[in-house]
Amino acid sequence: MIRGLCKLLLVCLGCAAAGSALAELVVVVNARSGVAAMTRNEVVNVFFGRNRQFFNGLEALPVDLDDANPKRAQFYKLLIGKDLSDINAYWSRQVFTGRMQAPPRLQSTDEVLKWVVSHPGGIGFIELSRADARVRVVYELKP
Repeated sequence: MIRGLCKLLLVCLGCAAAGSALAELVVVVNARSGVAAMTRNEVVNVFFGRNRQFFNGLEALPVDLDDANPKRAQFYKLLIGKDLSDINAYWSRQVFTGRMQAPPRLQSTDEVLKWVVSHPGGIGFIELSRADARVRVVYELKP
């Protein structure tokens, strides 16, 4: 019986760890930006530099995570179904041709949250559980 309980406990702990690894990601903007919601296409266009303003004319300032952070791979896989190698190749082409610069990359979602809060046009992605009154969730990424 004790072995059965130990196995059940290990399974539960494994599920909890898997759940945290796949925490729901959301796109957030500075709460003072005036942006209430965005479509998937609008999010894609901002994060890929195709649209540099929100609908209200405010400059959109996207921020990204570093490749070492697994949330970055999860974000782009859910948003457009691409791997990081494809995303990095896209930005390499844009930078090489002089068209545009990639968004700044930060180490953690805590840093992303601080960055978005400190820039009126800030937009980034974080775990839903990290969103607070300083930011507005404008798009939820669904698996």
